[in-house]
Amino acid sequence: MMSLALRLNLPAILTGLLGACAVIALLMRALPPPVVRRLGLLLLLPGPGLALALASIHSGLGWLEGMLIAPAVVFPTGATLLTLPPGTTRAAIGLGADLPTRLRLIWFPLLLPSAFLSILLAVVFCVACALLDHP
Repeated sequence: MMSLALRLNLPAILTGLLGACAVIALLMRALPPPVVRRLGLLLLLPGPGLALALASIHSGLGWLEGMLIAPAVVFPTGATLLTLPPGTTRAAIGLGADLPTRLRLIWFPLLLPSAFLSILLAVVFCVACALLDHP
């Protein structure tokens, strides 16, 4: 029963999650950081709660559940990127660091904890919504 619920509902939830993450990434590039921070905080708490409530009430709206989960998944990585000083990469390039060195010494240490937390939140919320959906 549990594997059937995961098989039926998880693709739609992941589709909505990936689509909403792409939209949020575009908004992070287009809007100024204070606006992105406020918008993320406004959507952070009610989004996953609505996704879990929607999963237990209606079935077949997996893409909407994924879109509601997306702010909670993007928030840890986005917060890390927004707090990064703007000249970090430029300074590394100026000091002669090539791309693999910048990835190894700047980006991986900064983004690894928040990326791990984002992946963990995505797995937990997607599985919870898929199991709460009534086929």
